[in-house]
Amino acid sequence: MIRDEQGSMTAFLAMLFLVFLLLISICVEGIYLYVGRGKAAGACMSGLSHTRGNYQRELGEMYHIYALDPRYREKMAKDFQATIKESLTESRDSFKFQAGGAEVSNFIHMTDQQGEVLKYQIRQLMKYESAVDMLAFWKSKLNETKKLGENVSGVQNQMEKSEMKAEQQKKEGNKESESKENESETGRKDPRKGLMSLLREGSVSLIMGSRKVSDQNISIVYGKADTSKVKSWNFMSRKETDRQMEKVKKISSGTGLSTEFPAILYSLKYFHCLTNQEKKEGIQYEIEYLISGKSSEKECLGSVFWKMIGLRFLTNVSYVYRDPAKQKEAAALAASILGITGIAPLVSLAKNLLLAALAYGESVVDVRNLAEGKEVPFLKDAATWQMSFSGLAALTCKTKPVQQGMSYEDYLMLLLIMQKDKKQRYFRMMDLMEQNIRRQVPDFRLNQCAVSYRISVNLRLNHLSFGGLGLPFGNSTGWKFQRTISY
Repeated sequence: MIRDEQGSMTAFLAMLFLVFLLLISICVEGIYLYVGRGKAAGACMSGLSHTRGNYQRELGEMYHIYALDPRYREKMAKDFQATIKESLTESRDSFKFQAGGAEVSNFIHMTDQQGEVLKYQIRQLMKYESAVDMLAFWKSKLNETKKLGENVSGVQNQMEKSEMKAEQQKKEGNKESESKENESETGRKDPRKGLMSLLREGSVSLIMGSRKVSDQNISIVYGKADTSKVKSWNFMSRKETDRQMEKVKKISSGTGLSTEFPAILYSLKYFHCLTNQEKKEGIQYEIEYLISGKSSEKECLGSVFWKMIGLRFLTNVSYVYRDPAKQKEAAALAASILGITGIAPLVSLAKNLLLAALAYGESVVDVRNLAEGKEVPFLKDAATWQMSFSGLAALTCKTKPVQQGMSYEDYLMLLLIMQKDKKQRYFRMMDLMEQNIRRQVPDFRLNQCAVSYRISVNLRLNHLSFGGLGLPFGNSTGWKFQRTISY
């Protein structure tokens, strides 16, 4: 039987054409979806830039620290959605988008993560200002200070040895040395008593005198308040003097310069201190608060003064115990003060305490000079030493000019380097930032300023229609756009 095959080629070609047309349509649809996704991503990124630009202006201007403005947070999702809608759904092209509601979550605030958030921003800001030569300079100063702290142990050993030697002389019946001491001049006043009387008045009055001192309260919200009290030195007691010398040694044992150097430089650049000439409203002794953490400015200043006196004592006590003239003068003064009771052990003890008192008095004068904006040599010599035993009771002496030395700001930096609890520095920065900004924005709260958040939105793109006909893959394609934004 003969089959009729007329028209079969035409049907085959028609089917082949439809398959080819379907493939072309699928390719066009794929390109359409790919370009549509790119356009949607661009619109979303533009919306993210818009929301990210609403940072807390006062925080950025004053401290160059950036976080989302809490006043914008409530309307951020709607604003992001409106920005996307304007870019996508209201455009006059062939792309037909539908934007769902935006959601914002996973907020990380400036006060979170134990101060690490603020630390990161400071390091990013200051990483180009941490000069290598400056870092090396302060490493050397830190090492010198640590060595001086170790030298205090040597001074204590020297004091103990001299007293033990005098005690041994007494036991061996060295009457000749005792009789010579008893023949010494008597009736001289002990300058230590006048010095201790001045120390009991407090470091602020001791250093600042009649100068006006700011005494505003500091609102401690994030930092930990330091409620410890400083006890003035008793140079009449060897045991108490040893205890105070041990405390001074602890001041010099700070570490962590390399990792904390950006924060230290930032503190000196963006916060105020006693010797700053620039006028400022509000808290005046900000760096002093970063170091001490007291609840009032006057207490902060006083605490820093005591610490500076301690640092200066490290250098000064090392000098007086290397100076034979000071040793001889102290021994003669001790013998004359004690008079007929001046047996060798007592004279040796009094001599050591007089030398410690002289070094401490010199330290007070040094800090007075620092507070006046003058420089003080890191290590003293005969040409730069100012205090004498005769001026110790009233802390009076002739100030000697210094060609090159360390300033008040330099000692603040040294104290910041030696700070034990590094995290407290960042918490206290937060306290100062919040209190200063609240002078302009009364309801400002740093713990409401977000530095990171996740924002998401559901998007849908309608498929193309070819002459009113759609492909058998549904009418639209949807996906979720999601990004984490950080400052």
